[in-house]
Parts: sequence; C-alpha cells; structure tokens
Amino acid sequence: MLRLRDIMTKDVLTVSPEMSLRDAMAMLATRHVSGAPVVDAGQVVGVISSTDLLEVAASEPNAPVARAHAASATDDLTVAAVMTRAVVSLRPGTPVTQAAHHMRRAGVHRVLVMHGYRLLGIVTTKDIANAVADNKLTERKYISLPHEAVEAPGWQ
Repeated sequence: MLRLRDIMTKDVLTVSPEMSLRDAMAMLATRHVSGAPVVDAGQVVGVISSTDLLEVAASEPNAPVARAHAASATDDLTVAAVMTRAVVSLRPGTPVTQAAHHMRRAGVHRVLVMHGYRLLGIVTTKDIANAVADNKLTERKYISLPHEAVEAPGWQ
C-alpha cells in the first residue's frame, strides 16, 4: 500500500509570516509551485497558496488609481495577513488513497506531512496524479484455492 512518505516532497519550500507578498509570489513563481507552508520559529503557522494571492488581487478596486498602486499592495502586505491559518496535515503513514479523499473533502490541493508539530514533507494533487499515472496505486490481492494461489485483480 502506497503511503504519503513514499511520494512526499521532503525538500519543502517554506516562507515566513513576515515576508512581503511580492517576495512570496516571486519565490513561488521561481520554484513553479502554487503554495507553501508558512513557518515561524520552526513551527508551521499556516499555508500560503495561489488562491490566497488571487483573493488579495480580486479584492482590489478596479479604479485606475488602485491599479497604479497594486504593486505597492503586494509590498505592503505580509504573508501573515493573507495566509490560511487552518493547516491540513496528515501523518507519513497515511495511505495515499485516504489522503486523496481527505484532500477532496477539505477542498485543498496540498497536505502537509507532519509528525506532531514537525514538518516532514508535502504532498500535492500533482504528486497523487503522478502516482496514479505511474501505476503506483495498484493493489494486488491474492486468494487461496485448494492446491494453488491465484492472483486476483486489484482496484486502482
């Protein structure tokens, strides 16, 4: 059975709550990721995602003066001001299929893999899609018949 520890990214990009939104956006764009855990003094305090950033952009009025000052809004706001404080995390031994159901119910695209308060890794919908595409979620079940073992098709 495939578990989160088998597919998680261990080298997790993190941002600090004091970082400006502009710097956070640049960091996410440079690494080609859509979100990152927010860590303060070694503790996960939230998650910043492209959804959070789009909500900030959508809240700006459409007036020409506001558009002219939009760049300063991302400089003036910090990650702490817009991050999601409710962190979705699971343990490293969680089966990937269970994590996928959990992510769907929570409406999130990433789950932090944590042991207690310690961040171990991150699993995104892309990681799960890659596992499916690579046939890593196939399970095999064996049934015993008299005098022989027969492989039964598993579920995918």
